[in-house]
Amino acid sequence: MAALPLLLLAGLQAPDALPPAPPRLEFTSKPLAVPFACSEETLEPLGLACTEQEPCAVFLELAALEVVGSSIFLTGNLHSDSQTYSSILLASEDGGKTWREATPRIPLAILDGIQFVDFAHGFAAGQILGQLPRDPFFLVTSDGGKTWNRRPLFEESRVGAIDSFYFENRMEGTLILDRTRGGEANAKYEVYETKTGGDTWMLREVLARQPKLKKQKPPLTEFRLRADAATRSYRLEQLKNTRWALVASFEIRLADCKLAAEALAPPPEPEPAPEPPPPPPGARTPAAKPPTLKKKR
Repeated sequence: MAALPLLLLAGLQAPDALPPAPPRLEFTSKPLAVPFACSEETLEPLGLACTEQEPCAVFLELAALEVVGSSIFLTGNLHSDSQTYSSILLASEDGGKTWREATPRIPLAILDGIQFVDFAHGFAAGQILGQLPRDPFFLVTSDGGKTWNRRPLFEESRVGAIDSFYFENRMEGTLILDRTRGGEANAKYEVYETKTGGDTWMLREVLARQPKLKKQKPPLTEFRLRADAATRSYRLEQLKNTRWALVASFEIRLADCKLAAEALAPPPEPEPAPEPPPPPPGARTPAAKPPTLKKKR
């Protein structure tokens, strides 16, 4: 008789399986295609009806690049011709050979700038992008980009987008909030500061014209990210011996999103309950009781 597993002999249940690790993309020579699953859950918040006859295009947009040692991070979003599907944060820990998504995608959101202040602490700025940009937030990491936590700027929902930001260290930072794209006649630019690593922000100035941060993130000199029309891809390149060498590339247009007509059809309405059969001949139908009236005093 084969020996039983130790957990069964002890009368214990096996622990739940760990969640699957994010798929890794390995760059060889062709541009990498970021996976995109087209489903009702993806399309419903956008109000899109992507059919086999009229599919919706899916594009990758990469907005910012950060390099920390051998780790590389790319921020951006996935979008259609008119709507934003979700944010995306790509990471490589081996200099661009393999890539993974460092955090789950946020529906309807975009990620713009990203900055690491040391090898452990980093910040990526984003906001929800519907008809108006709103609910700005930061994704914050303290373990070198292995995990990220979302920290909203405000407790309540507000219109506005993070125009620019800079952290001097892991606790102190400044940002400019752009409220002019919210459609308000008297919308302004707002300057905020944090002393708590982005947990709380204090309003410092309200300006009519777009200001500039006193300190800004130094530009990268050995790496660059650019869109290449010839290959229809984003090219990540590194400067080597006065020449730009390809590190990795990503397809801009991904597979089109299309659902079968059955998936987009509304659920069928429930059938009405069948009427009760008529009483047999000669049966007496009970008379309805008259309503009871209260006597007036």
